Amino acid sequence: MNAIYKFFGTILSFFSNITGGYYLFGLFLFALLIKLILLPFAIKQQRTSIKQAKMRPKEMAIRKKYRGRNDKVTQQKMQNEIMELYQREGYNPAAGCLPLLIQMPIIFILYNVIINPLKYICGWTATQITTIANSLGLAENVVNGLSSRDISLIQYITSDKYDMINSALAAAELEAVDFSEIPDFTMGIFDLSANPGWNILIIVPILTFVFQFLSMKVQRKFTYQPGMAEQTQQNKTTMLVMDLMLPAMTTWIAFTVPAAIGIYWMFNNIIGVAQSIILHKAMPLPTCTEEDIKAAEREMAGKAPKNAKPSENRGPIRSLHSIDFSDEEIEEDLGDYVSIYDRPKTEETSDKDEKPVSEKKKKLFGKADIKDEDNK
Repeated sequence: MNAIYKFFGTILSFFSNITGGYYLFGLFLFALLIKLILLPFAIKQQRTSIKQAKMRPKEMAIRKKYRGRNDKVTQQKMQNEIMELYQREGYNPAAGCLPLLIQMPIIFILYNVIINPLKYICGWTATQITTIANSLGLAENVVNGLSSRDISLIQYITSDKYDMINSALAAAELEAVDFSEIPDFTMGIFDLSANPGWNILIIVPILTFVFQFLSMKVQRKFTYQPGMAEQTQQNKTTMLVMDLMLPAMTTWIAFTVPAAIGIYWMFNNIIGVAQSIILHKAMPLPTCTEEDIKAAEREMAGKAPKNAKPSENRGPIRSLHSIDFSDEEIEEDLGDYVSIYDRPKTEETSDKDEKPVSEKKKKLFGKADIKDEDNK
């Protein structure tokens, strides 16, 4: 893991150097780089959301079919039908978790790099850092865990103590360190190496809460959220509590770690919101209307779509009288037809008489139906 930490630390050091040595700007470029590296996974997640949104009408049709029936058996049957729909459409609900699973170890790595800049950015060894802390009279703090957060040690390394520190390293037969490699954690009146307290740095945890809360709201608006329309008031209340608890937890952590960590979280949230908006514009989610749901209901019921045009391959429409005959019988010549009004009256026929009937018609329709068929 140390090799991985040092690799990320080298990148962060490079960004800090090209921005004039300011750690703040280096953190921003570093957060931007991580978002670019994870962009393919974000695109995949957006495509998954689009696929799920396209299935939304059919899913709503299934839920509508079981509306008002809250017993356990019915609800289980509804969930089974929804899962069968997912399988037919080739959708995997767990696919959206992959980007989150990949980001978690990266965030863990970043956290260790950011809070240990002397070790992973400057390249100082743990022995050198411990010796420096001892020379500054911070041995007790080192035992209590300061060496794992050597970002806090930087505020004690001032120019008037450089010679004393190198002398202590030489006495311990350790290589002298280059103090110019230390990133600049100062930003005006801010010292990002210090932990926020009841001072000017308290603005960092507060802004961390605000940016994370807003980013959750904005990203939810631009990403597909299944089941939003069916949420009960209790579910909405639960979601609101979660929306408040997660940023509150982040704020508490931001109070206990150096301000640079809170700054990185803010940058990460801001870039994440921008990424969600761009992806939404480039790959918009399809909307689900009431007409889409009705069309899905007709499709799932096996009915023809509303206003559907007759198929061009459909055969000629036949009279109901012909349903019992074969195609060969229908295609046989039924004889020449002459309207009763065009035939001259004879002794055998009158206005009330039936027209002469061919033998073929008698055979096909029978005597009882000939009059109706000729009238038609």
